[in-house]
Amino acid sequence: MKRFKSIVLAAMALLVGVAYALPAPEVQAQSSAALSIVPKKNYTIEAGKSIKDTLTIRNLDDVQPLQLTLRVVDFTYNDDGGTPKLMLAEDAPQTTWSLKPFIDLPDSVTIAPKSSKTVDMSVAIPANQGAGSFYSAILYSSGAPDGGNVGLSASGVTLAFATVPGEVNENLKLEKFGAYQVASQGKEAGYKFMTMDEPQMMAYTLKNEGNVTASPVGTIKVKHMFGKEYSITDVNPNQSLALIGQTRTFSACIKLKNEEASFNGTQTQTRVCESPGLWPGYYSSSLELFYGQNGNQTKEIVGSASFWYLPGWFIIAMIVVLLALAYFIWRTVYKIRNRSHAPKSSKIKLSSRRK
Repeated sequence: MKRFKSIVLAAMALLVGVAYALPAPEVQAQSSAALSIVPKKNYTIEAGKSIKDTLTIRNLDDVQPLQLTLRVVDFTYNDDGGTPKLMLAEDAPQTTWSLKPFIDLPDSVTIAPKSSKTVDMSVAIPANQGAGSFYSAILYSSGAPDGGNVGLSASGVTLAFATVPGEVNENLKLEKFGAYQVASQGKEAGYKFMTMDEPQMMAYTLKNEGNVTASPVGTIKVKHMFGKEYSITDVNPNQSLALIGQTRTFSACIKLKNEEASFNGTQTQTRVCESPGLWPGYYSSSLELFYGQNGNQTKEIVGSASFWYLPGWFIIAMIVVLLALAYFIWRTVYKIRNRSHAPKSSKIKLSSRRK
């Protein structure tokens, strides 16, 4: 029994040592270009009406003026994330959701160094236009010294969305739901049913089969097999959209923390995932989503999933404990067998002496 206790204590010491030896997560910074713009514009415009708006563009360069060409292009989805795929070809076919014919803005603008300029724009919806979602992108291209274009990497895009009220076809289908691992250090992003890395995010994949964009809200609950529960109340923290025809994956942190970030010399607060402190073991989770535009019936999506979180130190500790348990059982059985055979041997020897 003393030997068994020693083995268990050794397993616990190994468990703690491995836990402290695990590497801490890395944090990567992002850089910015010399152009500052509004990344997204959202409008609700009734058919037959129009709105006037402005675009504020800032030149972050201290020396050079910024000469921009403004152009409206359509876009679609590039993958199941939020990266738009711009349709840059001059002869690109117009999409069924294009806002391009309804936008009016100047072709170019020049901005002095370290200053900003406001550009007027308008969006007019025809009277016979049916209800739905329409969107395009305003592309800002900076001129190169030789008169060419420096390319998209040195330019910027404002995504413009317009909703025309009325009766629409809203139809989101749940494709997947579960623990999610982002791409990092050679590992591909994806859903995980069994993982050695602590899940910090839950995700769900929706397919938009309607004629309007959709931004779901709702809750996710994650429960450990011994009862500890985690709740995610903001399942769409960036208010991201599922575009028309898109299959999009939405992710949300199990636990959030505020972090200081520096952008163009200004300190801002950003929210990032942190370790939720999950216990090793089996988890069940439930998803409850709601979506629907004003004037239309709110729709609900529910789903469930499960996953195993088995970190390396836990697996090692379990192997050690199982080996110790197997050894203890073997020793116990061995002793019992020896005791059961001992009296029989004594009886045989006693019988021999009497004879």
